[in-house]
Amino acid sequence: MKTIIALSFLAATTLLSQFALASGTFRINLVPKTEAKALLEISNTDAHKYEINISNSSGEMVYYHETQESLTNHSKLFDFSQLEHGLYKVEVKIDGASNEQLLTIGRSGIEVGNPVKKTDPLFSFSDNILKLSYLNYNNNQMVLHIYNKNSLVWNKDINDEFAIQKGFDLSKLNRGDYKIVFASGEDIYEYDLRR
Repeated sequence: MKTIIALSFLAATTLLSQFALASGTFRINLVPKTEAKALLEISNTDAHKYEINISNSSGEMVYYHETQESLTNHSKLFDFSQLEHGLYKVEVKIDGASNEQLLTIGRSGIEVGNPVKKTDPLFSFSDNILKLSYLNYNNNQMVLHIYNKNSLVWNKDINDEFAIQKGFDLSKLNRGDYKIVFASGEDIYEYDLRR
């Protein structure tokens, strides 16, 4: 049993390391060029397909594009003159990693915030052990909830460490379907499992 757990954590560590390497060089930069235009620059050492999404403060998508080919660098000049004044989120995703940058459009032009790097958590479940691996780039507070039929059956606060690799023994839970909800700051991730 200990060997299986050790091998599972080794596999999770390997995957987490690959995410760290892939996302570690993945960068975006949104640069205002005029009062209504900004240049989005994307760079990475490895070639990837990129998803670009711009959404308003209500979460409505105002722009979406997925590159057709794998690229190391990509840039696009955006004209925001037709958008209403307000706050927008520019998000670029590759293979489970994303970078976000906030954009404010106002009377005086465009203002951009600092880029925020994120990765999706990795979940796996075997031998009654729920395994969670996550890179907490922003040192957010984290919490793990387990629900059965929309009722909370277990929760755990997780320290705000950078690299999270945890195993949770779920052998005491009744057999059935469960929803795992992992929250890191304002980001919420879900995972379904059957025990």
